Amino acid sequence: MAFDTGWRTIAWTILGIGGLIVAGGLLLALGNLRHVLYGDRADGVVVDIVREGSMYAPVVRFRLPNGELQEVTDLGSGAPDFSRGDLVGVLYMPEDPRDVRLDTFERLWLVPIITLGFGGFWLMFGVVAWALSRNGDIALLGERAFTVIGAAALLIGIFALWSATDLYAAGARAEGRVVEIRESRSIVTEEVTTPAGREVRRDVERTSYAPVVRFTTQEGREIEFHGRGGSGTDFAEGDTVTVVYDRDNPSRARIVSFIDLWLPAVVAFAVAVLFGGAASLSRRMRRRAS
Repeated sequence: MAFDTGWRTIAWTILGIGGLIVAGGLLLALGNLRHVLYGDRADGVVVDIVREGSMYAPVVRFRLPNGELQEVTDLGSGAPDFSRGDLVGVLYMPEDPRDVRLDTFERLWLVPIITLGFGGFWLMFGVVAWALSRNGDIALLGERAFTVIGAAALLIGIFALWSATDLYAAGARAEGRVVEIRESRSIVTEEVTTPAGREVRRDVERTSYAPVVRFTTQEGREIEFHGRGGSGTDFAEGDTVTVVYDRDNPSRARIVSFIDLWLPAVVAFAVAVLFGGAASLSRRMRRRAS
């Protein structure tokens, strides 16, 4: 009975956290949907990229129907997703023209989708904990959870592969230069075993490095973007690299390398194979046992 009560407490805790995350994602999506349904649209141009610490915020200028110019600074992101001179649609509320959303899929829907997906995983694990509190079949629960994770990773891998293949095949090439190596530090807690055999927890500082690359398009526009980071770096400031970029959206650019173009798809497919294979193996073992 204590086992059931303990798992039920865990389940309610996980479900509560997942519910809050999902609610936050829904609020973000509804706020953006309000602009799509009830906002007015204007054509804007990115006139500047403001860098505050590690964040890049686009400054957008657009004209109201009465001829008045409005200039707003949108939310910042960890890597620049716009460049000076980019044309972008602006959705603004007529009663408050400074209440704006940039009319791109990434700015409108990507964060809500990621938030909802993250909350969905919390809810899934909460359901597993709830089933355990009712003496559910742990093997069957594990199979279903692993199948969901594998399927999600497969979809992400397909999208990442399609995006990289499309950019590599149809994108334009340019010579870029590494202008900076960005360092990001984080503190993680890990368990280690001492020579005496005792397990202790300690905080470890991890540092990751990402190259910041600048290049000039065929039209003469200067673009800056971040390469993929890692615990080490193969680049140094001043290095010359080959860049592939989207002609219609030059901010969508990558270094022509395995890590920048293909690694995300490979990792996603590896996760799909690992979790999907584990679920399949578990099903086969249960069938043989029965």
